[in-house]
Amino acid sequence: MGNGTKKNVAGHAVAIAPRPRRASPGARASRSLGAFSLTTLGAALALNLANPASAQQPLPRIWDLQLPTRVSDLPEEEFVDPACGTNGGPPGLVIGAFERFERCRPEASGLREISFRYDDELEFIARAARDPDATARNNAMLVLGEPVTLSLLIDRSGLVQGYRIFTDPRADEEVRMQAYSVAIAFKARFGAQGWKCSDLPAAEGETPILGIFVKERCEKLVEGEAVTVESRYYYKPGQALLDPNTGLPMANQFESSARLQVVRESGLGK
Repeated sequence: MGNGTKKNVAGHAVAIAPRPRRASPGARASRSLGAFSLTTLGAALALNLANPASAQQPLPRIWDLQLPTRVSDLPEEEFVDPACGTNGGPPGLVIGAFERFERCRPEASGLREISFRYDDELEFIARAARDPDATARNNAMLVLGEPVTLSLLIDRSGLVQGYRIFTDPRADEEVRMQAYSVAIAFKARFGAQGWKCSDLPAAEGETPILGIFVKERCEKLVEGEAVTVESRYYYKPGQALLDPNTGLPMANQFESSARLQVVRESGLGK
């Protein structure tokens, strides 16, 4: 993966054309729409979004990783903003480069979780050009329309042994309500058959949402990789449709989430 090619999920080599060096996270954060003229934005949008050649060359995604992969071979122009992961929570310590993974604390498995994002340059250009269709097409941090967060699991020798995908708990209420259904897509990606699923019992204070309670964990072994999919849909303690004190709707007070973890069995404990 370090010689200008990547492999897709099917294992076929995919050439990755070199891209210009990215700005630092601080520089990206300081971008201002006023720094671009509409003419410049229109030209950039046309070049990046309408060019058939670029459309035929998919950018590398977390699904494309062949485990194990050395951190030095990760596509650093497309996988950006690495930070210590928090198992689905907000990013922790910003580390600036995947090679600095040792700055993050290892989990009980011995692996270190490093969160990251896909490069958002095309989405930024589309937003600046006020093109909602192009913005939607180029928002790569979505699965079935649900915002997600991404992380890699790296062993002490610098090998990526697995990855995680979570639905984003910061999504708007209307979108997040259906987040638990993304588990269906996660399982479908690894085949419909062979899953061992269990319904976990409700903890004290957890209640159904309009009669529906989902707290499922599914596991499957695929070519030496342990795949785990979890889904959640219920009210946590203290949450409800209506506030019992005021009778008013409780905004965004529910659990709806999906989680995917893929890790090499032989990579655990390294």
